[in-house]
Amino acid sequence: MPAFTDIATGKTPAAAQDIQQVIDALTGRRNTPLATIVNDPLSYALSLRNSDAASRGLVIFASDGSTVLLSVDATGVRLSKAGAAATVPLIGSDVGSAAGQVAGGDHVHGTSGYSGGSVSLESLYANSWVTTGVSYVVAAGIQFVFCTLGVTVTLPVASGTNRPILVSAIAGTTTVIAAGGSVIGGSINTSTGAVMNGTISPGDALTYKSDSTNWRAI
Repeated sequence: MPAFTDIATGKTPAAAQDIQQVIDALTGRRNTPLATIVNDPLSYALSLRNSDAASRGLVIFASDGSTVLLSVDATGVRLSKAGAAATVPLIGSDVGSAAGQVAGGDHVHGTSGYSGGSVSLESLYANSWVTTGVSYVVAAGIQFVFCTLGVTVTLPVASGTNRPILVSAIAGTTTVIAAGGSVIGGSINTSTGAVMNGTISPGDALTYKSDSTNWRAI
């Protein structure tokens, strides 16, 4: 790969080829890589300024010579995503375009999927509860179960569930079991003072959380 040729100390005048190698490098005709190395804790190694109001300071093209991979001007910074043309300025701390991006990698969401726009606290709890008067197996995404009669509520397998689940016995005694693991904790027997594991008395509500082995009232 071509490189600059050092000019001997004391050589005057400079030969035309000495000057031409700089011109060729700056215009790309020599295919000479340019490198700037400094050791200065206060200054940048490279500073660019375009005093025009558009402030077009930098553009980097792909090998085709037309696709813009990076550009900097008064409207902001445009950065290519995966080699595509950089067209929309970055916003905030976003790395990508201002347009919606497809989530990469594995991710889990509820049955309603994702929606556009901002996410509110209310929307996070949408479809997270159920009211039942019959025995019920807790479905994916459900966090709150309200029982209107004496029914049995089956919690998911403890080893695969991270979310806490609240069970409320509005009327009737609710029995809580699990598809995997034991249910530890329940209402207090008002006669003996004992904890009734897996039993919720009418009017009581308990939240159960998996410890990866069993469900415990918290």
